[in-house]
Amino acid sequence: MEPRERKVLLLFALILLLAAILAFAVYRMTGPLGIEARYNQAVGLPTGGEEGGGGLFGFSLEGNPAAYGVILGALVLLSLFTFLRWKRQGPG
Repeated sequence: MEPRERKVLLLFALILLLAAILAFAVYRMTGPLGIEARYNQAVGLPTGGEEGGGGLFGFSLEGNPAAYGVILGALVLLSLFTFLRWKRQGPG
């Protein structure tokens, strides 16, 4: 492996690690609650259950651990695809 390829691989690994850390930090900050529930708690409004399903395949994007995992996985796959495509085309 050429030194330039090592640098690019290291860069992708760093981006992957940063994305994982940021995803975990965002989930820890927001928790499983959606924005409406967090707002209602902050201002002292009563929190009622949400009506209706909505979302994609019955999952709501806000506060769903599966959604965080899917988004992180998509970013990882996109980064891997981009790296492999770059490597196949060669540096230049």
